[in-house]
Amino acid sequence: MARISYVDVDALDDPELAGYLEDSRRFGTPRPESQSIRAHVPEVLRSFSRTWDGVFRNGVTDHRIKELCRVFVARTLDCGYCAGQRSHVAAADGLTERGYDDLIEFRTSDQYTDKEKAALAYAEAIAWDPAMADDGLWDRLHQHFSEPEIVELGYFIGVTMGQQRWLKTMQVKHGEVPTGTTAGLAPGLVG
Repeated sequence: MARISYVDVDALDDPELAGYLEDSRRFGTPRPESQSIRAHVPEVLRSFSRTWDGVFRNGVTDHRIKELCRVFVARTLDCGYCAGQRSHVAAADGLTERGYDDLIEFRTSDQYTDKEKAALAYAEAIAWDPAMADDGLWDRLHQHFSEPEIVELGYFIGVTMGQQRWLKTMQVKHGEVPTGTTAGLAPGLVG
């Protein structure tokens, strides 16, 4: 079990909060375990859920690129919980499991576009070494993205990195909040 208890999602009487938990059951990302922990503080659940919907599921930047950056950061943080989640939106946009295979070696992989590689290098700089965001990286970012896209991507990377680190400290595991679905899980993981 996680180091913080899970709120009983069926006991939530606020329809907005219950809706966020239903979204986690239906879409799988964010997963019900992390959402039911956030539900201890209704404003935390609201804030995260609104950010997730407005900046990750929607927003101005290509969702597939945000998904690649999210999983890249999770893998580099060794957060199996977050790295084991998959976006239904990215899957609908054509991202297959093969698309996640070379994330750690994105620089030498031939499966990512220059645009995706620029975004992944940005994720790496934000997560691990801001000095990597040199003039060359900024030139590449401005070549492939508008300034609003760069802002959204950077903000999303920062939010997801912080959440992933936080969840990892709690030892959250998939399936600890039963959903009856494997929505949002990588193949082979149990929901």
